Amino acid sequence: MKTTAPATCPYHSVETSDEKRQPFPARVPRTLKDLPGPDGLPLLGNMLQLDLKHLQLVLERWAETYGSLYKFQIAHKPVIAVSDTDLINEVLKKRPAAYRRLASIEPVLKEMGINGVFSAEGEQWIRQRRTAMQALNTAHLRTFFPTLVKVTERLKHRWEHATRRGEQINAQDDLMRYTIDVTSNLAFGYDVNTLEDKGDDIQRHLEKVFPMINKRINAPFPYWHFIKFPEDRALDEALLAIRKALAEFIAHSQARLAAYPELATHPTNFLEAMLAARVSGEADVTDEEIFGNVLTMLIGGEDSTAATMSWMLHFLTEYPEVQERIQHEVDETLGEGRMLQDIRDAERLTYLEAVSFETMRLKSVFPILFLGTNKDVELGGVHIPEGTAIFLLTRKCGMQESEFASADHFRPERWLAGGGCPVSGHNPRAFVPFGAGPRFCPGRNLALLEMKSAIAMLCRNFSVTKSPDAKPVEEHFGFLMAPKHLSVVFAPRAVSAIGTQSEPLSACPVAVSAP
Repeated sequence: MKTTAPATCPYHSVETSDEKRQPFPARVPRTLKDLPGPDGLPLLGNMLQLDLKHLQLVLERWAETYGSLYKFQIAHKPVIAVSDTDLINEVLKKRPAAYRRLASIEPVLKEMGINGVFSAEGEQWIRQRRTAMQALNTAHLRTFFPTLVKVTERLKHRWEHATRRGEQINAQDDLMRYTIDVTSNLAFGYDVNTLEDKGDDIQRHLEKVFPMINKRINAPFPYWHFIKFPEDRALDEALLAIRKALAEFIAHSQARLAAYPELATHPTNFLEAMLAARVSGEADVTDEEIFGNVLTMLIGGEDSTAATMSWMLHFLTEYPEVQERIQHEVDETLGEGRMLQDIRDAERLTYLEAVSFETMRLKSVFPILFLGTNKDVELGGVHIPEGTAIFLLTRKCGMQESEFASADHFRPERWLAGGGCPVSGHNPRAFVPFGAGPRFCPGRNLALLEMKSAIAMLCRNFSVTKSPDAKPVEEHFGFLMAPKHLSVVFAPRAVSAIGTQSEPLSACPVAVSAP
């Protein structure tokens, strides 16, 4: 006698032992046509709906309407948008075999001369990443820390000078100068010193690069091959100036290697390691790869960390109680000091670290990762052909109530042990500001150390408030997301030797703003 499941369950068949079990029918994956998404126009698709300066907001709004896996069109090309935590982690862990950076990124960056570890794929990426990891490992950062202290002290002096004179300064600009000086010292052993206005030209040129990367990778065709607008010509001029400046870095390192042959076996920075590997024959590194990696390290280490610290300034003015708690922690940690002098003290700044994590969750400077498929894949039960663009909405991933309790609220305590967040309301897998999987960002530890050094110095020596005439701060997207209309006021703090705040100094507060 044969017993079967109800007719409403066609995939199950229960049989007696003397009958063979029938196989489950093969599950047929959905196709791109089955995915929901916004309606578009013939030929143009959804191009007219994509505001590139607020791209993250457009895509996140669509995710609210169409779900965590949807499609849209850029001209005739389909794009898949993903904000589901599990699917994002699946994609990141299957790089670089199944997924790669968006195919349009590599030629754009290569034309600009930024063909380094960021855009490299396959064997080229494996070879270049090994050198990058050596330059950014914990042991190297410990050796480098005294230089970071020196650069942080320059930033402190710059702000003290401005407050004494009552001068208006630009917070985001200064933080970019800070990160340029840190990165150039660490990666190239070359002190650009933009904080003391000795290399401010390169900072001015670098800020033109990211917005144009964003514009070109999202363009339906390479229009700049046929006609160049003023911003394209400005980019060309900036890249020429940057190439000239970086040639000095490379020449400086080549001279050091010639003068000190022992550096070939014990390089002190990223650039020396690349040059030494080429000299020894260990790696076949071309001049263009060296230049591309120098520029990649400089750009990657500048804008992203500076933008995150700018967002932290925004939150410190929005939540004075958070600023006071950081000040208390910094005062207790530093004692008589005015800034971090011992790298071991950075580990004690747990609340400051929690504030940086919460800032990156709500204001991730890379709210979108632009990837594509290396081969036919199945993602979320959907068959996706080789060469399809996939945009990972990483910020949206970490702002869902299912992943973080009170997801829309700024709550640094969620990152502390015993912070009051239930386990079901805190999913670290939904927090991917540095990526995940094999291509996890090698600069994570450096970025966190820079943030702790700069913000600890700030909170130890100054109080920061919102400017009375400040406009609402907006998100501005240009391949990375930075604050627009950030305008705050610095006032000096007087702190006793044991960390108890005394009367404010007599110097006038100074407005610190950013465009």
